[in-house]
Amino acid sequence: MNKMSIQFLDMRISQDSVVDTPGINLVRSGAIFGDIGLQTSNVTPANASLVRVTLNAYVRLSVDVSVIVQNDVTFSVYRNNTLIFSTTYPGNINNTVTQYEMVGITAVDFPPASDVLTGQIQYTILASAIRTATLGARSFSGIAVAGNG
Repeated sequence: MNKMSIQFLDMRISQDSVVDTPGINLVRSGAIFGDIGLQTSNVTPANASLVRVTLNAYVRLSVDVSVIVQNDVTFSVYRNNTLIFSTTYPGNINNTVTQYEMVGITAVDFPPASDVLTGQIQYTILASAIRTATLGARSFSGIAVAGNG
């Protein structure tokens, strides 16, 4: 078996806010808090179908009291506007005070060679809430490598 070495392609960060205030209020809406373009133009032809991406996000989340409906907050990651990962933080309808949480997310992607060969892959992360929540400090980062070593 002929193994190729791992080829580093790119690493990007999106630091939307380094402090909790002022936050982004989510009131039955969504907000993009991370947007990166990972460069893939230097991928070797033999590695175009062997690209792997690791994405990491952090957000300090505060979820307001909701007496009518559970206050879920959903985090969605997109590759070139195609959903590749989604997870929901379940709010607690029994809470009587605002909840403060540190949310860490890791998503991985195996982009198709057709996306890799365009030279750049755009990744975005969006947070949305059913009722009311606030995003404090937040960041998003990604690393792309290729090969099967």
